[in-house]
Amino acid sequence: MSRALFLLLPALVLQAQDSVIPRAVEVRPGVFVLKGLPNEDTCVALKKNRFTHVVDLRRDGEPSMNCEAESIRMQTLGIQYLRYAINTAPPAGDFDFLRSFLKDLPKGSRVLFHCGDGNRAAAAVCPWLVLDKGMPLEEAIRVAKRAGLQRADTEEALRRYLSSRA
Repeated sequence: MSRALFLLLPALVLQAQDSVIPRAVEVRPGVFVLKGLPNEDTCVALKKNRFTHVVDLRRDGEPSMNCEAESIRMQTLGIQYLRYAINTAPPAGDFDFLRSFLKDLPKGSRVLFHCGDGNRAAAAVCPWLVLDKGMPLEEAIRVAKRAGLQRADTEEALRRYLSSRA
């Protein structure tokens, strides 16, 4: 019995880390992917946990789209807001830009990526995990799927990008 608990401990610790922001997965220390849109509970948790950046990847016309209100809300919390709209199958330039954004963050930054359902946000951080942080590809894909990657066309674009940069 105690051996079983010992073996489960890493999974429980990981699960506890993921709950710092409701509905979000911490893919790397300080880098989170939110499954869905920030709500009031999310904003309270962002402020409490001293987040520095929120990156919104939604495109014009998506449901509940109100970037101006989200930007103002983040500013009132002291959080920098960036909207960078990407398609479900992002081109290489989008992955390049988001990798650069992550690499250029000041030390100690805490960032939350989000889109409508977490699919694009999870894909957006994956190249950085693999190419800049040295995470093995299949592990990064598993992390991305846990964070919201679900569409085959998004995963295909992600794998194509990674194979072109490897």
